[in-house]
Amino acid sequence: MTLLFSYGSNLAASEMQAWCPEARFAGVARLLDHRLEMRRRSIRWGGGAADLVAAAGEEVWGALYEVPIGTLERLDAKEGQGWAYRRVGVEVEHAGRRVAAEAYEVVEPEPVEVPPNPDYAALLVRGARERGLPEDYVERLLRWLAP
Repeated sequence: MTLLFSYGSNLAASEMQAWCPEARFAGVARLLDHRLEMRRRSIRWGGGAADLVAAAGEEVWGALYEVPIGTLERLDAKEGQGWAYRRVGVEVEHAGRRVAAEAYEVVEPEPVEVPPNPDYAALLVRGARERGLPEDYVERLLRWLAP
């Protein structure tokens, strides 16, 4: 079993069901000392896509999924594993303890943030609400993603 920390489009149940239906939502998790930035120019979305960026004192909330071994290939293909995104090890807080997980990060970030497509921004907010991320974090997402 692999634990996967998702913070972008994979927050949404519809995305995970389409690309990795074997994954089970294990709950909300928080990655410390990071923030979200739109550092990937996504062809699929026609705009910026989220990336994890180290940032002391900041936090990223996301969904933690339990993914059976051998079932991440479709999600890796969606994320452009190795050329667009790569899986990296992270330590997240989940259910009152720290756990090791994997997360996708951009391989070659853009030098400046790329504005997201409105559909992508709406999907992030919808996914954050579906997964029960803290309301103050959802409000921050809304302010950050507003055009």
